Amino acid sequence: MKNTAYEIFVDVWRLVCRYQFQRMDAIEWKAFIDDADRLMKRYRGTDGETLFRLLFQAVQTFYERL
Repeated sequence: MKNTAYEIFVDVWRLVCRYQFQRMDAIEWKAFIDDADRLMKRYRGTDGETLFRLLFQAVQTFYERL
């Protein structure tokens, strides 16, 4: 589980870095959600699914507040 948690943190960090911590327009937002969905498929059905969902929800809230 430790390796899975590490992979999830790294994947979410890379996703956030890809979108550069800045406000997104509608096209960028759709791409962001699509990228997250691809990652979610990677963790669906695993022990890390809940961790990924919670981290992504926090990141999504961050971007919505921008």
